[in-house]
Amino acid sequence: MNLAFGAGRLLLTCAALFGLCCLPSKAFAQSATEEKPSLSSRSRATEAKPPTGTWSLATARTAEAGGFLPLALSPQVGVTSSAASSVAGYDSAARVPVLSTYAEARLFGPLALRFASSVGASAKKLGPGIAARVQFLREETHGVSASASVGYKAEGFTEPEGEIETALAIGRRFGTVLLVGNVLYGQDAEGNERDGELSLSAMLRLTRWAHLGVDTRGRLDLGSRRAALAAAGEPQYALDAGPTASFVLGPVTLVAHAGAAVFRRSDQGTAAGVVALGGAGTAF
Repeated sequence: MNLAFGAGRLLLTCAALFGLCCLPSKAFAQSATEEKPSLSSRSRATEAKPPTGTWSLATARTAEAGGFLPLALSPQVGVTSSAASSVAGYDSAARVPVLSTYAEARLFGPLALRFASSVGASAKKLGPGIAARVQFLREETHGVSASASVGYKAEGFTEPEGEIETALAIGRRFGTVLLVGNVLYGQDAEGNERDGELSLSAMLRLTRWAHLGVDTRGRLDLGSRRAALAAAGEPQYALDAGPTASFVLGPVTLVAHAGAAVFRRSDQGTAAGVVALGGAGTAF
C-alpha cells in the first residue's frame, strides 16, 4: 500500500515537473509565432515602400528622367519636389562664354514653377526668366510623357527687350534609352521679333547612376525685322550637337557636354566651331 502510494506521488511529481518545463517552451514558441508575422509584415512594408525621400535617390531619379540634360527640357514634371542645375562653358563659333542655370519647384500635382537664367550666343547679359510648367501626359497611361510651359525671359534669341516663350516637351523610354524632343516658340510683346527652337536628345542608362547620350539644339529667327536684327547684332540661327554624359555622385549629378557648333549673326557671316559645357545638378 505504502509502495503504491509512494509510486503515485512520484508520478504526480514527474507530471508537474514536466508541465512546468513545457509551459515556458510553449509560451515562448507561441510568442515567437506571433512576432514573426509582425516582423515579416514590417519587412514587406519596407520592400513595398523604398526610401524615395533620400537626397541621393531624388537626384538619381531626376537624372534618369532627363532633368539634367544641358540642351533639352524634360517632359516629366514633379519627379521630385524640387531640382536645380547649372552648366557653363565656351562656344567658339559664337566666341562667347556660355552659362545656363535653373531651379524648379513643384507646386502641386503635375504643376511646377521654373526660374532660369542664361547668357551666351543669344543673350549678351545674364537675365532672369520664369515659367509655369504642367505635365498633361504620362507614359504609364498614355504611352508618352508630355508637358507644356509658358513663361517670360528677359532676353530671347532675337528679342533683346525680352520675350514670351511657350514650350512643348515630349519623351518616351524604350528600355534603357530615353528619347526627348522639345519645340519652343518665342516672341516679344509686340510680335515684331519671333524665334523658334527644336531640341532632340537620346540618353542611354548605363546604371542608375550613369548616363550617356546625344544632345542637339537648333535655334532660328522666324521672320524678325532684318533691319532691327542687324542694328542690334542679333543672331539668325545657331546649332549645337554632340555627346553628353551625367554621373550621380551622392546628392550631386555631374554633367558634361561637348560638340559641334554653328552660329550666324545678322551682321556677320556663318561661323563654325566647338562648344564645351560642364556643370552640376541636384534634386530633393
